[in-house]
Amino acid sequence: MSFRLLSAAAALAATLVAAGCGGTSTSAPVATTSVEMAKSYRFSPKEIEIKPGATVTWTNNDNFTHTVKVGDGPDHKVGRGDSVSIAFDKAGTYHYVCTLHSHDMHGTVIVA
Repeated sequence: MSFRLLSAAAALAATLVAAGCGGTSTSAPVATTSVEMAKSYRFSPKEIEIKPGATVTWTNNDNFTHTVKVGDGPDHKVGRGDSVSIAFDKAGTYHYVCTLHSHDMHGTVIVA
């Protein structure tokens, strides 16, 4: 009887641990004006918060060329080791994307 109870407890513990892993991330925006295009086709941090009038700089530290396009704005090509800076004058939420790798590389600038 105790073996069954122990097995059930182990199964419950494994389920609880698995439920806490993976899934969706709900991390808060990072207060910064710098975004890195890190290796592995991603922006880091993905979601940032700035004040109106601030300028955000995206720096490409990956081995491949990327782009930064904010909303309906122009598509900025950013080669290896290069950067692009964009000013945000008005409060709002702005979505950005690498148009070359849009499936993996996208993020948000929150201006508040």
